[in-house]
Amino acid sequence: MRKNFGAKAYTYPQPVLIIASYDENGNADAMNAAWGGISDDKEISMCLSAEHKAVKNILERKAFTVSMGDAGHVEAC
Repeated sequence: MRKNFGAKAYTYPQPVLIIASYDENGNADAMNAAWGGISDDKEISMCLSAEHKAVKNILERKAFTVSMGDAGHVEAC
């Protein structure tokens, strides 16, 4: 039996997004982004603070990767 929870602005389970970038010396940097999700068929949305090193790297390099944490890495995420 299904239960109607009404319109809500959240999904469950919420994925943990790992955003990775490179700095000016080619060193990898990764951050855990808790505020993000799927926003379209081919699009994700993330809310990231400009103070994060990864965000500064992304803006400077114009490149990044996004991965999702899995059950085997819950503690690390």
